[in-house]
Amino acid sequence: MKYTRWTILAVLLAAPMILAVSYTREFLAVDSALDSGASYDYQAGRADFIQNHPRIPFSKRHGTLLTVSSWSLLAAVVYGCGLIIWKERTHA
Repeated sequence: MKYTRWTILAVLLAAPMILAVSYTREFLAVDSALDSGASYDYQAGRADFIQNHPRIPFSKRHGTLLTVSSWSLLAAVVYGCGLIIWKERTHA
């Protein structure tokens, strides 16, 4: 039963972790492209040395991921608080 609680918490935290990794990877790719004098093509996900591309906010391109990870993080916090309260009541 103990492993089940940790598994549920890990599953709830998976989407926020995917969001964090995705945002960090893209941020570093954009930074690298701009440092090398290129423009970053957000649609293709690569540096473009030929033409400039407009900036497309992360939230517009990954809105579903943001929504899912926000709700998942909220559920993880509520679940974690519930586990703490349950543990305090049963082991007091």
